[in-house]
Amino acid sequence: MTTLRRAAFFFFVAAWLGGARAEASPLPQAPLPAAPFPKIVTDAPTISFVAPGVTYGFYEMVTADGPLAVRVVAVDLHDPRVSLQTVLASNELTSNGETVSAMAQRTGAVAGINGDYFDIGATNQPTNILVENGRLLHLPRPRYALAVTARRTVVFKQFTFGASLQLPDGTYAQLDGVNALPPPEDGTAILTPEYGPVAPEQNLTLATLEPLGGTPPFARYRVTGIDDNTVTQPPGYYLAVGLDAYGTVGALSAGSTIEAEDDTTPSLAGVVAAVGGGPLLVKDGMPYDDPDGPSGGGFADPIPCSGAAVTAAGTLLLFEVDGRQPALSIGLTRPQFAALMLAFGATAGMAFDGGGSSTLVARRLGYAGAVLRNEPSDGSERPVADGLFVYSNAPLGPPARLAVTPQTIRAFAGATVPLHVAITDAGGHLLATLGAARFSSRPATLGSANATAFVAGATPETGTLRVARGNLSTEIPVRIFDAAARVEIFPHTLDLPPGGRAHLVVRAYDRRGYPIALPERVAWNASAGRVSGDGLFVAGSHDAVVTARLGASAADARVFVGQHERPLHIAAGVRFVTYPRGDPGGLAPGTPCPECIALRYDFTGGERAAYMAGPIALPAGTIGLRLNVLGDGNGEVLRAAFASGAYGRALVTVARITWTGWRSLSVRLPPSIQGAATLQSLYVVSRFGGAPVVAAGSIAIRDVRTILAGSGPSPRK
Repeated sequence: MTTLRRAAFFFFVAAWLGGARAEASPLPQAPLPAAPFPKIVTDAPTISFVAPGVTYGFYEMVTADGPLAVRVVAVDLHDPRVSLQTVLASNELTSNGETVSAMAQRTGAVAGINGDYFDIGATNQPTNILVENGRLLHLPRPRYALAVTARRTVVFKQFTFGASLQLPDGTYAQLDGVNALPPPEDGTAILTPEYGPVAPEQNLTLATLEPLGGTPPFARYRVTGIDDNTVTQPPGYYLAVGLDAYGTVGALSAGSTIEAEDDTTPSLAGVVAAVGGGPLLVKDGMPYDDPDGPSGGGFADPIPCSGAAVTAAGTLLLFEVDGRQPALSIGLTRPQFAALMLAFGATAGMAFDGGGSSTLVARRLGYAGAVLRNEPSDGSERPVADGLFVYSNAPLGPPARLAVTPQTIRAFAGATVPLHVAITDAGGHLLATLGAARFSSRPATLGSANATAFVAGATPETGTLRVARGNLSTEIPVRIFDAAARVEIFPHTLDLPPGGRAHLVVRAYDRRGYPIALPERVAWNASAGRVSGDGLFVAGSHDAVVTARLGASAADARVFVGQHERPLHIAAGVRFVTYPRGDPGGLAPGTPCPECIALRYDFTGGERAAYMAGPIALPAGTIGLRLNVLGDGNGEVLRAAFASGAYGRALVTVARITWTGWRSLSVRLPPSIQGAATLQSLYVVSRFGGAPVVAAGSIAIRDVRTILAGSGPSPRK
């Protein structure tokens, strides 16, 4: 074999095994996280170019605990064509929030991730520090944050705010806050336009400012007037002076100058961007148990995760792991997330806000801008408070490559695979989408293609699809299958009423775990009811097993038809707990009836929740609970907590107790609860949206029943 042919051969093998073009990548093809990360059964990575110095990796894992969808953006901090910046949602601290993809599109980012925890559903302000373009917009708290320096490094620090105010007479006063009203400790605060409109505030002096030099909020200002603090003022620069600081600051007059000076620890000098988060997960190349959280509660469970880490080589890694979707990705615990970061070479790493906030965007090769890459657990993108974004200043250049998606084609005979073909320059900028190009398969029996789709041939074989336009060309690895290593039907189980309908989806994977494109119609069969070639199942009167067959491969799904109930005895298995612990209340079995159990609470003080705490094991096949509740009409919220092993916990609202007397209620287990499940607790909370309940009272529960899917004996194939 000649040297040239040998190089071409290894190029093809590398591309085929990794599902990506064989370009130098800072991302590993086979990360192997240590325990407590679950054992990986298969891992199918796809690694792709985003921009010079920016790489995207998607790892479709099957683990011993369940599937995991891991996405990583690698950023070469040494590449001068790359920059990092934080973005504030809607450019206002108090807002309705903004999705990560909207922030990316608005600012022209090539990649990005959600940032800090925030006051969700209220002001939507971030809870920790935010520095954008070198400007401190939100105060820090004692929790780790990610900071980007002017020297193109990323560090994780805890910042403590400090600042002073030089007054017109040359003396100094303490500056107590930035974009905070009323001013902390009833002292002083600088407001910037990002604070938004300034609402009326009693006992406040509000001086209008004009920046003269420096980077606000730490800048030199001219006082242009004293505004009326009893009416709303428009966004702008202000000095707010509370009662306790008025004697120190004194009367300010138009034309006088003041200067705000930073004394934050560590210094913000040279920090161009910073975003809060926490906890710190990796420190000095080792897992780190950060005492400053957030922690406890649901943070101990597998959840969707977002975070950032740095490597010794100077690479920033942005991680997102989907969760709470058992058919797609179960999520990770904090120690598992730390193990994942370490497997990618992290020397330091930190979590961002997770759960439904976890979002990652990145530009696809051959597309114009960054797009959503993950599957948010809410079912759609959640508006968040801020994010960390990656920008490329690579100049627009001449046509340099044909960008074809997918990068590797895996298909069953006769399947149609959508194609996206475009011309980009070396920087990844989209120059044109192709309406005309030359396509050729080697061997010719492999299949045929045009600008929108590849149609697989009838013979199982391996080859390449060559795409050419002008002097540009590329080759896409292709493999045609007649059998799969794994076939699955989604959902794995289904419950329907008699005559109910549902679309079932079949998916096939090769031995590495890569998905294989399927023909439009699959051979389906049902032991009861009926199913069409496109997977539409219509339930009969009995439970059923539905089978999908792909050549020599097949998969089954269980369909439960109807439902039945079974008593669930909880009185002997629950104990009383409050949050905070030790507050008033209790459980009273046999009250107000022999089969009842009463839950007493007292929300007139600091108590926020009162629990009937289990756990109580639920029978296999449980899809919900039915219970009779004696309400007291105080408006407290009754909730239920469920758990299922590696899938974590889920909290479900049963009802707001606005009635008196008995009422029958039912609650369905959320889709994230799979397999052997437990009822962790039934509990009441003083506040769940709206004003808190300030009252003491009790509810009683009786006749708790599990709702189980199906109504007959186990179906036979």
